[in-house]
Parts: sequence; C-alpha cells; structure tokens
Amino acid sequence: MKTEEKGYIIGVDTGGTFTDVVLLKPNGEFVTGKAPTTPADFSMGVTNAVTEVARQMGLPLEELLTRMAYFKHGTTVATNALITRSGAKVGLITTRGFEDTTLIMRAIGRVDGLPEEEVRHVTHVTKPEPLVPRRLIRGVSERIDYQGQVLIPLSQPELDSAVAELVEKQGCNALAVSLLHAWANPAHENAIRERLSQLYPNGKVFLSFGSDLAQVAGEYARANTAIVNAFVGPTVQRYLNDLEKKLRGGGLHGPFLVMQGNGGLTSREQSIPITNLQSGPAGGMIASAYMSGLLGHGKVLTTDMGGTSFDVSLIADGFWKYAEEPIFDRFRILQPIAEIESIGAGGGTIARVDEVTGRLLVGPQSAGAHPGPVCYDEGGEEVTVTDVDVLLGYIDPNYFLGGRKRLNKAKAEKAVREKIAGRLKLEVMEAAAGIYEIINNKMSDLIRRQIVKSGYLPEDFVLYAFGGAGPVHAVEFARELGIREIYIFPTSAVFSAFGAAMADVIHSRVMTYHAVMPIDPNVINERLQAVEQELLALMASEDFTREQVTLRRFVSMRFRRQTYGVELALPWDRLDAGRVNELARLFEAKYEDLYGKGAGFSQAGIEINTLRVDAVGQVPKPLLTRDTGRGGDGGQARKGSRSAFFDQRFVETAIYDYTRLGPGAVVTGPAIIEAPLTTIVVPPGYRGTVDSYHNIIITES
Repeated sequence: MKTEEKGYIIGVDTGGTFTDVVLLKPNGEFVTGKAPTTPADFSMGVTNAVTEVARQMGLPLEELLTRMAYFKHGTTVATNALITRSGAKVGLITTRGFEDTTLIMRAIGRVDGLPEEEVRHVTHVTKPEPLVPRRLIRGVSERIDYQGQVLIPLSQPELDSAVAELVEKQGCNALAVSLLHAWANPAHENAIRERLSQLYPNGKVFLSFGSDLAQVAGEYARANTAIVNAFVGPTVQRYLNDLEKKLRGGGLHGPFLVMQGNGGLTSREQSIPITNLQSGPAGGMIASAYMSGLLGHGKVLTTDMGGTSFDVSLIADGFWKYAEEPIFDRFRILQPIAEIESIGAGGGTIARVDEVTGRLLVGPQSAGAHPGPVCYDEGGEEVTVTDVDVLLGYIDPNYFLGGRKRLNKAKAEKAVREKIAGRLKLEVMEAAAGIYEIINNKMSDLIRRQIVKSGYLPEDFVLYAFGGAGPVHAVEFARELGIREIYIFPTSAVFSAFGAAMADVIHSRVMTYHAVMPIDPNVINERLQAVEQELLALMASEDFTREQVTLRRFVSMRFRRQTYGVELALPWDRLDAGRVNELARLFEAKYEDLYGKGAGFSQAGIEINTLRVDAVGQVPKPLLTRDTGRGGDGGQARKGSRSAFFDQRFVETAIYDYTRLGPGAVVTGPAIIEAPLTTIVVPPGYRGTVDSYHNIIITES
C-alpha cells in the first residue's frame, strides 16, 4: 500500500442544510464531499457525505474507514435540540430564594436573540418560553458568599425532597444544579453531585452542574448554562454514542473526536454537550486562522453563508475572540465559545411579501434541508435566495453539486411570479433582483456592525468568503465596505469541515478573577497554576504528555466602572512586579489601538475581571501543498457562456471551470467560475486571480 493511501484525516460538519466532508491525505491533497443533512437522523447525512468521498476515491466505505487516522466531527445536534425544544425534561435545583432568577432574566432578556426586524415590534419583545418552567424549579437552603466562605450549610433533607419531587413525581430525566456562589466554592454542588450519584448510579438521570461549566460570577447566565447543558445533554450523548458505534462497526479504528464551540476538539468521552453549540461555525474559524497564518494576513473578516445562516467573525493576528455571554435560542450562557454573529441569510432563506405592509421581506426564516428551495423540486413552496440565484443566471441548474442534483428553474420562476412579483406588480426578474439586493444588504449591515464595534475599519481586513452560497454573493456584500481583497478557497464550500479536519484538541477554562491593579503577582500565579494543573490532568486523559501540550493564558482587563473588558494574551507564563506594570501598559496600548488615541482613562484605575487558560494538544496534520505550475490567462478553462444579471440588466457572461484554472490564471468580470460544490461570481469591474494554493483572489480591476 502506498503511504498516501492510509493515515487519512476526515472532518465532518453537519449544517442546517448540508453535511460537509473534507478528507486530508498525508501528502497535503484533499477530497471534498457534500450531502443533504437529515434532521430525522443526523447520522444518515454523515454516512451519506462520507460515502460520497469514498465514491470519489474509488473505495468502499468500509475500506475508507479502516484507513482513517482521525475522524473529527462538528455537529448541530445540540443546536437543533435547543431550537426545536426537543431536549430532555429538566428540573433545576438552586439556592432557596433564587428560584425565579431564570424566569425574571435581565431587562435585556426581552430582546436577547431577536433579529432586528422583531426588536422594532413591541409584540415580539417578550420573554422566551423558559426551558425549565417554575413548577420544575426547587430551592434548597444553603449559602456560600462571593469569597467562597460557607455561611449556611447545605440542607440534606431539603435536597432529598427536591430530588424526589422532580424525578419521581414530575418525571424529569435531567437535573441542572446551579447554586448562587458555587463559582467561588463548589463544595455544596459537589455534595449534591455525590448524593445524586448515590440515588441514580446508572445514569438514569443526566446531571449538569453550573460550577463544572462556568467558574464565573453571574447566577442568571450560569444557571442558563447548567440548564441548557442538561436540556441538550441526553440527545447529544445518545447521538455521539450511536454514531461512534456505527463508525466502529463500519471499520473505524482511529480516534473519534468531537468539535467544540471554543475552536478545538475533544474525545467523545470528555465531550460536554453544551460545548457542541457553535461547533460548526467554529470549524470555519479554525480554517480561517490556519489560512491567515499560511497567507500572512493579520486581520481577517470571516463570512460563512450556508443554506440557513450567515455567520461573521473577526480574526486578528491568528486569534479569534470568545463571546462574553453567547446567546443561544434567546438564552445567555457562560461558555468559552468563539464570538460569531449570525443572521438568517443563507441559500435557503425565504423571501415573502408582508401581508400588512406590502413590503418585500427576506429572512430570517429558512426552508432548511427539507423541503428546501422551490427549485430543489422536493415539495418546497416558498421563494428562497437559491431560487433567485438560479433565475438571475448565477447558478447553473444543471450543474448544482457538480451535476449530482438538477434544479427546476421553471418551478422557481413560477413561484417568484406568483408569490412575489405578482403581489408587488413587478416583472419576475425585477423581483428576483430585489431579493438578491436585500439579502446582500442585510449581510453588509451585519459585517459593518461587527467591524465598527470592534474598533477597526473595514478596509483593514481581507475577507474570506466560504459556505456553499458565500462565493455567489461575496463581492456584492463586500462592495460597499471598502474591502480590497476577497479570498475564496478550494474548500470554501466545505470550509467548516476543513477546519474540523485541521483542528487540535483544546480544553478551556474561564473564571472570574477580580483584582485592581497593581495586583499581587503571587496570588494570580497561584490561580493560574491551579487551573493549569486541572487542564494538564484533562489533557493527560486524552493521551497527551506535558511536552505535547501548549498552554495559552489570557486576561480580560478594563478601566474601573466599565462593564466589559478587553482580552489580552499574557506574554509570560508567570508574573512578577515588573511584568504587572508592563501588563497595565499593554492594556492601555491595546485599548487605544481599538478605540483611538486618547480613549483610555488610566486615572479611573485599571482592573482584571476574568482569566482564561487554553490547553492545546496538537494533532498531526498534513501541510497544504503549493502548485508551482502556471495557469496562463485562464482561457483554457472557459467552458461556455450564459446570460447573467449585472447592473440591472442581463449580460452575456463567460463561464469557467474552476478545476482547470491553474496558478497565475486571471479571470476578468463579468464571469462565473463553477466548482463542483459552489459557484464564484465575478461581477463587471472585478477580476479573479488564482494563487499557488488554488485560492481565487477577487479584487477590483
């Protein structure tokens, strides 16, 4: 057997519409695949997508699995369970007197997670239906203060009574435990864990503890974290266990690793269900960070337009930020999850005419994988962005998914005429062009908001466009932002799966640490050492030696009386008095870099509010290979022409075969470049240049 025929690494990303696969070979070559997501049984979509890769390689599925060194999987199972409210029946145990915390929420809870269109309407600005209703919440007597001192011991009789009511009487199959100050001292939560383990030793009840998940002050978000983990936990565990069992039975011998929202992998055994949230988009972040290092880009804007959503994030100097309190299904949680903003703007996003105002609206609702867009001819009746892309000539209905799926253009045109154009008294193509413009403007607005609040300028960034629909729309949503370069990769259509394949094992700990500068270096050093020892023990359970683990340390700092901090990477493993002073200077410099010269106010004082430590265990992976050949002017890749819509009219447009474009090839717009899994639109006034990694770089002519 040749060396390149074994030791494969496979990355799988289950999205809302498609399940994507990237297989990496040891020599740096890769194979991509895509299959529809199957919400009724997500494992079927995974199997179908991997089978498609096996077909391309001329191998039976079983043979491919036996040659696998690593199987890495990002999944939307947790997100799907949360959105569809199909999780466990959860009971909450909390400190007596705080039973209503999750129901009262915060004032901002009325708008958390709502799209802008709904925030403007008073009727939509209401609290979400709680995951745990009041009848399933029990308080127990106990109190630990914010310094970790026990004031009132835990009442064992009250605990036993609460558990009996929730499990035996109410039928809860999952319990979330979140006590007021367990972040400072988890002694009482640990005592509850011990008691519950005695009562339910065989995993009959799924257990979730706030102090395990977030050592951060804030009882509302921490309780939400414990609840969400309990709600999705049984579903996620069952799915991952069943999928691994299927893969093992099919011939997989290598490690089965699970993507997390922090941008790293973990073994199935160590996987915490809530960390699966955002794991798909996190794969795109990993891939973007890898490519930015490879290409030498300091500031990168990542844009992922798939079938259901449009995800935006920023990478600066190879790192992404973690969200302070990420929001999922309108609930704030405390987890180290990559800061990614999303809106309902994908290929499956539905366009409609508002019954009351008569306005054309696009999103956030999606047709999803089933029934999908009208042109899929699988029962979809609502007009979507993909239908419009077909009508405007950007997507060839006979070459969707490389010709594996034929699209029904006539049915899409009929739907636009009846549901949109007729109601607005427009021609079909006018209506289609209006939908295309609205969706692009919505994406531009999200990008602008993300960049502005970060303190940067759009022109400082290179834009990476990925997701199956991203390259169709990239130039249009970047046009008004002054972004000079747009990169589209050979793996753009399956970029999150590529990121999963390139990911390392990462475990993160975030904790509240409040101290006013200048701090005592010995105190913070002790805290860092304790967290590091915990993480190293966890990495040892994943079979990493100390020498194989890299520790990354971060502090979040702010001027006193501010609400949010600025995160800094610590350049040292330990602090001393001199480094404490230097840390203050680094913070002020970072703050003014973000918000402008003179924006800082050191007279107010500086404080640390949060610590974060990441433990990274590198997983072997191949390097992408460069192509040293030359592709000339791209003329040899031209495969014909068709009429496409640009500048308010249809223009005869050259069509190119992406697989025949070599390094150095230049394609001048208007042009459309067709790849097996996506389509790249180059409008008039722009050109696409192929580099040595077969990336297409779109710039103004």
